[in-house]
Amino acid sequence: MKIIQKASVLLGALLGLAGTASATAFVESGDAGQSLAAAQVIYGSGAVTSIAGTFASGNDADLYKIRIDTPGLFHVSAVGTPSDGLLFLFDANGKGVVYRDDKTHQGANYGDLTNQFVLASGYYYLGISLYDNLPLSSGGLIFPESTATGNSGLEFQATGPGGAFALTNWNNAGPRNATGNYTITLQGVQAVPEPSSIALMAIALGGIALFRRRRSM
Repeated sequence: MKIIQKASVLLGALLGLAGTASATAFVESGDAGQSLAAAQVIYGSGAVTSIAGTFASGNDADLYKIRIDTPGLFHVSAVGTPSDGLLFLFDANGKGVVYRDDKTHQGANYGDLTNQFVLASGYYYLGISLYDNLPLSSGGLIFPESTATGNSGLEFQATGPGGAFALTNWNNAGPRNATGNYTITLQGVQAVPEPSSIALMAIALGGIALFRRRRSM
């Protein structure tokens, strides 16, 4: 009985914390990485409403690990300086989902990503860079270059020559000596649970399952 009582109390406390989660306005800490392994994970609970970050150079690309629970609500937009920003979304394995160049190739508006190609809930990597710093895989460019297609401003899936493979690098073709700040506004995006919270939840659920098995014997 003590096992089930302790597990139930712990599980109740964790669920209580989740129920009181507040929205998060995230600020980049240091420099978010350009690789999946170095991506800045937005830990916490509840919705992530914004990300404030900095371009350290024209070839700086920042990646953030996020969680999408309700794909139909997903929407991301960004503004910043210098002008001409790019937005990317990769799945949990680093494969391209959607990319958008800004609509005008000038000004602070970097355009947006909609839920058009976001079909499943789960973990994703959100990327931002400056034109024309594009993501690469072992097969080459993951996304088609929008200027080459004549459709700048549209959303593109991973139909580049390297679209079938995961992100490995960037082509470092951004503007020289460019630095500045950006703000990303998000809808339908959740923070990633802290590893400690996940472990505690697993222990609590494991204790409950163990007790039920013993009672059934």
